[in-house]
Parts: sequence; C-alpha cells; structure tokens
Amino acid sequence: MMNRKSAGAKRSKRSGARPRLTLDISPPLKRRIKVAAAAQDMPVSAYVMRLLEQAVPAAEALTRPSDGSITPAALRRAGALHSEQTTPFADDSADLIREAREQRHNQL
Repeated sequence: MMNRKSAGAKRSKRSGARPRLTLDISPPLKRRIKVAAAAQDMPVSAYVMRLLEQAVPAAEALTRPSDGSITPAALRRAGALHSEQTTPFADDSADLIREAREQRHNQL
C-alpha cells in the first residue's frame, strides 16, 4: 500500500505538476487571505502565488553579503548612475549631513 505522500510525489513527477508548499497559519490569517482572494476574484492558490512572486526576489537578485570587493556589476551600475547624473548636486553633501545631525540632535 502506498502512502499519500509517495503517491503524490509519483503523480507530480508524471504530470509535471508544481511542487506543493504547506504552511501553518492562524485561522484569522486564513480568513483574511480567503477574503482578499475572493475580492480579487481569484482562487486562494493563485492569489498567494501572486503575492509570493511579488515579495520574493528572483534568485539572480539574491546576493551574499559583500566581502568589500568591487565587482564588475557594481562598476557597471556606478557608471550607469554617473551617466544619469547630468548636473552636479545643488547642495554640498557635507552641509546636508551637518544639517541632518543638527536636526537629530535638536530632536533628542
């Protein structure tokens, strides 16, 4: 006799179905999700999948903490940002930092 999990895995491999993700959530959250999905006229699974697609970055966007080295991608990005900046900044950055510190000091 085959258990439910192995039967589902075999069916998934044969049919090309998407893998499942099971989450434990509170009943109030489940109700909120169902109401929000219904308001969008979507099945709950499609609604949650859309939220996850929006919230979870693509694998290419995930990076490890920098070791301080400058990568070619960082250089390209810096060059692109530099080319977008057509005029110099109107204010001196040291003055802006000083003003922000004074404001923070006055708030404390």
